[in-house]
Amino acid sequence: MVMTRRSMHKTKTVPAIRSLRDYLDEQDQLLDTVMRVLNKEYKAIKERRLAELDAISEEKSSCMLKLQANDQRLKLHPQADLLKTEFLPRVNAIKAKLTQCKQQNEVNGKLISLAMASNRRLSAVLMNARDKMSKNMTYTDKGNTVATGPLRVNTNV
Repeated sequence: MVMTRRSMHKTKTVPAIRSLRDYLDEQDQLLDTVMRVLNKEYKAIKERRLAELDAISEEKSSCMLKLQANDQRLKLHPQADLLKTEFLPRVNAIKAKLTQCKQQNEVNGKLISLAMASNRRLSAVLMNARDKMSKNMTYTDKGNTVATGPLRVNTNV
């Protein structure tokens, strides 16, 4: 099947459906890109460069959408049955790459969870320290705060 596209002055013939090999090549390249993005994400999390994570997350989402769209094209391809025979070694290599990406994504997720737990613990310690300090704070007659030691009340009067 051939479609034609008209640009301003010339007609160009473009195949409507590309070959399976083209789609597999694209899938392979997309997975390489995903792995680079995941490695970038890992480094950013590890080095606490949190400002970079939003852009990395958008890049990762974009790659995932492209992967899904390409995967759908492969499934709907008229020669999709060749993926189970002629192209099986290539499909298996791509699946192995996908598994590596999933594993790296899980590692990144665990690292994010650990960082969040660490931040919660630090926040709790700081709030506890603040609360202990504020218990021992009093105000002077001019309205300034002064730290005092723990109140010692003598009950043996």
